[in-house]
Amino acid sequence: MKAPPAVPASLSRAAKRLSVKDGPNLEYASAFILLDYRSFLGFLTRAKVLSLYRDIQRTLKDVKDPRDRQDLQTWARSDFERYRHETNPDKVKSLISQGKHQFHALQTSLSLSSGKANKSGKK
Repeated sequence: MKAPPAVPASLSRAAKRLSVKDGPNLEYASAFILLDYRSFLGFLTRAKVLSLYRDIQRTLKDVKDPRDRQDLQTWARSDFERYRHETNPDKVKSLISQGKHQFHALQTSLSLSSGKANKSGKK
């Protein structure tokens, strides 16, 4: 039988509070709590990634030229697809941070280009 993963002390203490006399092994129970905790963090991370992707796609709808819009959508999708199977939590956190930075740069660029178009249209 495979040994349960190492359990942080705080989760082990929580497992002890949840256990009953003559119940299951504490390390085994705490491993389930740890897995539940990790799956919850995975759920939250997935939600952040999907939210970023949707925000980018919504922003790209404002691009007037269909060819430019399609190129930007393809670029965004390929970046997300490239790292789709990344499992290292630190790497995923870094990728989300980079994605947010690129998203803000894209928003700035689009607002500047639309601002120039509005000013040139008024003259």
